Amino acid sequence: MNLKEKIDNLPKTPGIYMMKDKYGDVIYVGKSKKLKERVKSYFVNSKNHSRKVKRMVKNIEDLDVILTDTELDALILECEMIKKIRPMYNQLLKNHENYSYIKINKNIKYPYIEVSKEIEDDSLYFGPYTMDKKLDEIVSIISREYKTRTCKIMNKCIKYDLNKCIGPCREIVSKEDYNIIIDTIIKDLNNSNKNLINILNKKMQDEISKLNFEKAKDINNDIVLLKSLSHKQDIINNANENKPILAWINLDDENIKIYVIKGAKLLKSELIKVEDFELDNLIYTIKEQILRNEENIAEEVVDKYYIDFANILYSYIKSNKDINYKYIYDKKLVSIKAYLI
Repeated sequence: MNLKEKIDNLPKTPGIYMMKDKYGDVIYVGKSKKLKERVKSYFVNSKNHSRKVKRMVKNIEDLDVILTDTELDALILECEMIKKIRPMYNQLLKNHENYSYIKINKNIKYPYIEVSKEIEDDSLYFGPYTMDKKLDEIVSIISREYKTRTCKIMNKCIKYDLNKCIGPCREIVSKEDYNIIIDTIIKDLNNSNKNLINILNKKMQDEISKLNFEKAKDINNDIVLLKSLSHKQDIINNANENKPILAWINLDDENIKIYVIKGAKLLKSELIKVEDFELDNLIYTIKEQILRNEENIAEEVVDKYYIDFANILYSYIKSNKDINYKYIYDKKLVSIKAYLI
């Protein structure tokens, strides 16, 4: 069967597709809710394709597909296959954002906040974040509002005279008082920036009351940026805490597909009958299974791939109206408030 015949015979069901070159090597892995429509789209309306897609299509000689029950199954399988095979065009076509960290070096006398591309030393790091230039803006907002030093060489610059820095270079603030500010920033970064967002909200309302709408708009833009950082940090915290969730999808009037996910790892997926789905009992059973097998569940390293997978997985679950989810608390997490980002 040639490539055109394979495409014509694809089903309109969920699954993944693996594009191959003339040597039989997989050069791209993708997923779709409707395989036939998605795969066919590569070979029609080519004027709308990017140059990279056109180049990839010229190299496609064959394809394999794996059918799945749901698009969520396809998403999980796609991520696993990309990690395993590392197809060339998944890297080339990815809208790749560089990872960065917020770094605070508490080993120096007056710490400052900066963006770092890598973990280089024993400083305190928050991340990794995929926010590119926005992270520089966020660090500027934090430094500006708390008036911390931004220079690496303290040379009595004009920022103190402009009331934009509390002036550690002039020894106006003690090391102890300065570190209280740094500790407040660290606490805020660990707590969804709630303190700083509250400060900015009050400033915005004050500007609105004075009819300074342009200033209020600028402050609101800063709040949006801080909230986007909190969104990323919540995903990282959730991945680090490895809190298990139960997700389920109604396939039809008779069947439900359930998923048990911990961190960014799929522990279980199963088809059950609608009449057998009783949420409290199901959660209790799964919780007991997790606790029983906890020692046998390998802890995942929270690396860049892990954060990528967590971002994709949790964002998909949250945004898909067909998916329901609920956290499964184990005995260590009973009192912790849970949320999915």
